[in-house]
Amino acid sequence: MGILEVVKKGFSLSGKLMKVVLIFFVLNAVMGLISLPLAAPENVGQPGIATISIAISVVFFAIFIFLQGGALGLAKDVHKTGDANIGNFSAYGKKFYTRILGLLLLYIAIAVGIVLVLALLGSGILAIGDSTFTRTLIGVISALVAFSAITLLLFPIYSVVADDIGVMAALKKGIKIGRENFTRVLGLFLTLVIVSVVISLIVGFLIGIVTVPLPSGITQIIITLINSAVQSYIPIVMMLALMGFYLGLGNTSGSDSTPV
Repeated sequence: MGILEVVKKGFSLSGKLMKVVLIFFVLNAVMGLISLPLAAPENVGQPGIATISIAISVVFFAIFIFLQGGALGLAKDVHKTGDANIGNFSAYGKKFYTRILGLLLLYIAIAVGIVLVLALLGSGILAIGDSTFTRTLIGVISALVAFSAITLLLFPIYSVVADDIGVMAALKKGIKIGRENFTRVLGLFLTLVIVSVVISLIVGFLIGIVTVPLPSGITQIIITLINSAVQSYIPIVMMLALMGFYLGLGNTSGSDSTPV
């Protein structure tokens, strides 16, 4: 299946997960509305506000992991059975919670390591000569490393859910799939990003037109709610597209592997 067919299928199957989209919308909307007063100019820089913001972010991150597991589990069901039972959402969220959390923490550690290596490499290059060329070279190297890392680390979370395996096994398998299908995976990722950006720009433009005559407070609420809707729908489409691509490779092992 080609990249455009995968993306198209993601959109076509998204209707089967609209209840999941609604769940994500509620979370995003609540977080967005709570953040509005915290982001007010008079609150910027206040230690108490910063502490509250961090606490809220941690809580919503913990909830997001649960929702991620539930959504990915149902995305797998949609592709394998043609339907999704929303009653399984919580079960999937609980089942994959610790493994997804462990994988995300591992991603953070890998990202920190990559940033440190790039920082040292950049410092070394600049020590040789600080010029437009060397700065451009550092930028190009950083971009290549970033895209390579994203491509290689895109599928471990899908391995966790589709194959029901542990963190390290999923990391190895996901990286292997990304490496063996590097061009296609990168192309799929970039296509999804472009589609997401285009949709966001169109929606943003329409919101700007509609909210011009409205008071600032109401405009912020409308923008928050509509952005929450877009940010809830697009990730589900991406999940369905990526899960479909992963399953389409035909190398899932079922649920007979032991989680690590």
